[in-house]
Amino acid sequence: MNHPSGLSGFHGVGYDYVLGSGGLYVQSESAHLTARVLVAPAEVRGLAPVSEKLELAHGRIPAHVFELGLAWMLAAPDTERFFAIRWDGHAYWLVVPPQEGTGSTLSYQPPGGLIAEFHSHARHRAFFSATDDLDEQGFRIYGVVGRLDTPAPELTLRLGIYGHFAPLDWQQVFAGKETEPTPNHLPIRR
Repeated sequence: MNHPSGLSGFHGVGYDYVLGSGGLYVQSESAHLTARVLVAPAEVRGLAPVSEKLELAHGRIPAHVFELGLAWMLAAPDTERFFAIRWDGHAYWLVVPPQEGTGSTLSYQPPGGLIAEFHSHARHRAFFSATDDLDEQGFRIYGVVGRLDTPAPELTLRLGIYGHFAPLDWQQVFAGKETEPTPNHLPIRR
């Protein structure tokens, strides 16, 4: 609980729930991310406020790393594809594991140590499906890229803390090349 005098309670394993004046939050921390998202809004009298946050320990991810993955997806606009980003101790790197994709399915084994992962919906719009909600149960940044057959593919981003999600904007995650966002989607200019 976040009292006006400070936090009280016990730390959990992997994540903590924090009750503040605005409701219940879940928070977690790793060597790469520190984050907190609102789980259930509520007015709780007598407690101090808590806010959502995302901090990347190594700074925001350079846009060119994402653009390399996007170019790989654009090379097969009719096929769902996956790529991820990890920190190697010195820089962010693109990771592309073995995978099998069709226009509506994707099979892969995500590697460990990821900070962010992205999959495409080929020619379909960028949205998080019910399958994505079930699959994306880790602590990282998630993204869906869609409309790969258009001049401005869509990107939808969110933060995931073990099954709890919060939408993210481009500038919270990436350094460089900001474009004009639309509600929950970010057109990517090529």
